[in-house]
Parts: sequence; structure tokens; C-alpha cells
Amino acid sequence: MRCGTRLMIVVHPPSARVDFTETTPHEEHLLERLTMLENTLARLAERLEQGLNLLLRQSETAYTNHALVKSLIEILNECGVVDNGRLESLWRAECEKLNENGIETSPATRQPKKPRKAKRKASTSS
Repeated sequence: MRCGTRLMIVVHPPSARVDFTETTPHEEHLLERLTMLENTLARLAERLEQGLNLLLRQSETAYTNHALVKSLIEILNECGVVDNGRLESLWRAECEKLNENGIETSPATRQPKKPRKAKRKASTSS
């Protein structure tokens, strides 16, 4: 019994039969540099995550401190110990003083720093 389908034969050229599993020294050098870059990027991502966690904790702490101070002011105001109007005017005056001092010593008014030059390893070409 015949099916009538043609038989297909796959022929590999002789150049495809040679195994090129060994890498050249130049490829090994590039692979090492890529590995170093990947490791550096992973460390940077880890440090950024740590910095983000630190900022989040700082933000939470500032919020809870603000809530505490606000609650204390409300209690003192209810007891008649603190005058809200006077407290607010004193607070705004202090903030203005800080802003004035901050403008004088802000980084924008200082002499600009010269840009740092990036140090690079001397690469050897093979």
C-alpha cells in the first residue's frame, strides 16, 4: 500500500556539522564584563530598594509626629492654654526665617562644582 506522499530528506551542509561551542577570548572578555555589569546593576537595585524603604519609614514617622503635635495643640486649645491665632502667626514667622536662611545657604546660590570625570579601566583589545 502506498500513501503517495513524497519523502523529504533533510541535508545539513558540512559547515553546520562543526561544533563551535568554544568561545574566543574576546567573547569571554565581553561575557565577563556583562556579568560584572549585571552584578553592579543588581547591587544598585538593592540599594535603591533600601533607600526607598528608608524614605517610606521616614515619611511614616514624620506623619505620626505631625499627628501627635496636631493632637497636642487641639487639647491645649480646648483647655485654653494655647491661642491658635497666636500659635499660627508665630509658626509662620519661624517658617519664614527658616526659608530666608535656607535661600542664603541653598546649593543653587553656591558656586557650581566642576563635573567629575568618570574613571574608566583601560580596555585591551584582542
